[in-house]
Amino acid sequence: MAFRVAAEDWDEVIAYLRARELVTNVYLERQVPLQLKGGRGVRGVAYVVDRAHTQYAGSLDTVDAARIVHQAQGKSGPNDAYVFNTLTHLKEMGIRDHWLEGVVDEVERLRAA
Repeated sequence: MAFRVAAEDWDEVIAYLRARELVTNVYLERQVPLQLKGGRGVRGVAYVVDRAHTQYAGSLDTVDAARIVHQAQGKSGPNDAYVFNTLTHLKEMGIRDHWLEGVVDEVERLRAA
């Protein structure tokens, strides 16, 4: 998914994205090549996880990740709400993330306990 940003909005948009995505430095800002529908190539900005960062959870199994998610609270609210919302939006875009689905299943189990 790519968003086109008008030149006159660039400074405001990039400042907003940096404030939102670079809070804990778990994400790295990268200039990346993108291929749009129809095949046209453009450059874009992406935020990619730093797998060496202490907050990177992708190496955890779903049970351990779910325990953290279930207990965590961020500036924007409960971490479980963020994870559920992320999975919902991925599904809406036709993207399947088996690991994240497992985390959500485990969080739901913890909520019910």
